[in-house]
Amino acid sequence: MNRKNLLILLFLQVYLLTGITLVAQNSGASKSNEQKPATNEPLYYSPGGTYSDWYFPSGDDYTSLEWTFVPVADPPPSLAKQGLLHYYAYNFSLANATSNIGSGYAGFQTNGIFKNSFQGKVINFSIWGSNGGRSKGMLNAVNEESGGYQIMYKYNWVPGQQYRFELKQGPSGEDSLGKWWGLWVTNKSTEVKDFIGEQRVPSTINGKSAVKWKAHTSMFGEDLHWWQSLNGHTKYKDQSSFQPSAMAAVDITANGGTVKPVRFFNLINSGKPVTGSNGFKSVNSKVSIYRDTMFNVQHNLGYWASPAPNYLKK
Repeated sequence: MNRKNLLILLFLQVYLLTGITLVAQNSGASKSNEQKPATNEPLYYSPGGTYSDWYFPSGDDYTSLEWTFVPVADPPPSLAKQGLLHYYAYNFSLANATSNIGSGYAGFQTNGIFKNSFQGKVINFSIWGSNGGRSKGMLNAVNEESGGYQIMYKYNWVPGQQYRFELKQGPSGEDSLGKWWGLWVTNKSTEVKDFIGEQRVPSTINGKSAVKWKAHTSMFGEDLHWWQSLNGHTKYKDQSSFQPSAMAAVDITANGGTVKPVRFFNLINSGKPVTGSNGFKSVNSKVSIYRDTMFNVQHNLGYWASPAPNYLKK
């Protein structure tokens, strides 16, 4: 399975599936049942992943979505030196979206890759099937993952500071080819607001209106060590091979901050068996999610010798 298909599968699992198992505890680490290797079979590890789903009041679609990311801890420089990265993304989908048009994500990549070149800290923003894009950052009109436009914007975030994301109608409004959706990010410590860019998506999909966001959003934390571990190109015998990082997502809202979620679920895949396309077998390593009663979460990737610092308790 190639990278494009793997990422599409990941996106479908993270965003489109409902009824996931709740495993995270209030302001505590997530639970998992780690698999035991068969007798005389060596145990290798792949990186674990973290997932959260939020649900706004049903029966309504929304004109805007907002969330605040707080980088609690960046991965050490050794991750970038290995040509790898961590990606924390917020996922969204337009009303009447399909698997090819109208769903997307935006978030922080610790060492973004744009057209095979590493860019350091970036915001990555894509909407599946978008037919136009504008940005002062990097713009890719033929993104193979989304089948649409990709915007990558260099953004040197600081751990511990809050960054407010706003996804709403872009400056270009709506035209005959669709509606433009813009992304803004505000550093709450400095109140500096950056316009990341906008993407145009058809206003109708299969003859149905697609000009508002669905009531279901989600988030994932991804460790790109799977590039090396999936088919055993690198055989990781120790979970400490996976560098740690942590990202909190707080103040999840819609419609300009006036609507809050009514429920959420959190999932980790620690201990789950993984089989590569060549039959190589591994087990997902330990990761965790913290959560509180206000629908805030913290995703903790990689190996933490002691529990990750808990931003939600501040």
